[in-house]
Amino acid sequence: MRITRSSSHHHKTTSKLADISKLNAVPLANIEKLDAVLAANIAKVNGLVFTTAGIPAPAAAYSVRLLDSALGVPTYTGAAMRVRRDTAGGAGDDDEADIAFDSGVISLDSAISNASAGVTATTLGQFLNVGTVAGTTYTNPDSLTVTASCLTDTWYDQSGNANDATQATQGKQPQIHDGTVNTDLITENGKPALQPFGNGDQFENASTGVTAQYAFGVVKTTNSLDSILLTGNSSTSIYVLAGVNGASFAPSDSSRVNNYYKNGSSYSPASADAVNDDTLNQTLYAIDMVGNAISDTIIGYPWSGSRCMYITQEIVIWNSDQSSNRTGIETNINGFFGIY
Repeated sequence: MRITRSSSHHHKTTSKLADISKLNAVPLANIEKLDAVLAANIAKVNGLVFTTAGIPAPAAAYSVRLLDSALGVPTYTGAAMRVRRDTAGGAGDDDEADIAFDSGVISLDSAISNASAGVTATTLGQFLNVGTVAGTTYTNPDSLTVTASCLTDTWYDQSGNANDATQATQGKQPQIHDGTVNTDLITENGKPALQPFGNGDQFENASTGVTAQYAFGVVKTTNSLDSILLTGNSSTSIYVLAGVNGASFAPSDSSRVNNYYKNGSSYSPASADAVNDDTLNQTLYAIDMVGNAISDTIIGYPWSGSRCMYITQEIVIWNSDQSSNRTGIETNINGFFGIY
């Protein structure tokens, strides 16, 4: 027997999921944990994607480690920095190469690319002819007669904004290896670091996209440089983490600085402009500034020919106020560098 059904309604060809902005009338935004797991750490629940506002992307981000969304940095697949080897005029002198991250940080095992003509080395350790370090022997494919020191002419911006920090003058480039055979990269607290090599060491760029309201830096002072200028804004430049050879340097407009933070706590500097750190410890500094349109960003400052960049591992700069995110940012940075 054939049964025929009729209806006054057309069959629906589309459907709409119910509003799931609430679970049992509780907004998702108010649910902090699911079975003791932070909601922010749960990517999906049965296909439902959880999103949070998070930390916004920085205007510029420089580090010896690969940064990620924990600091608002989008997926970065570029090189960490471009380096130059110095063999004092010997074979391979002044050759350059980009170095990649090795498991999230620069190392002697970092792959090199975009190298100068004639370079056949494939890792940084080979490129510098470092010999044997921590049980690994690096071959010498470029037939260097010495171990090369390694200096940095470009610190690549990981923010995606192409605000690379550069230094074309060889005598002002900071180093990451001092040229001693059988020796690892320069480190602080077990992590790679950029160390001043000559007078007036600094990076700079010509970006107009950095207005710098909030900046974080991981640095260590030295005996010859026991004052640190976290930042000084002139009408056209911002100087980040600039040493001034034991003396305070007054920026042209100190009113642009609002608050200093040191190792996770608010900090009153010795003067309105400079922070004295006589303990010579690796330090995480944060600075809250009034945003100003500027033409370039300088890491370090050319102070009367003195070396003016501290041992530096990371600098991240935001164009917007990050005071509400400061604790989270500092926690992430300290989690890697182990400063305090």
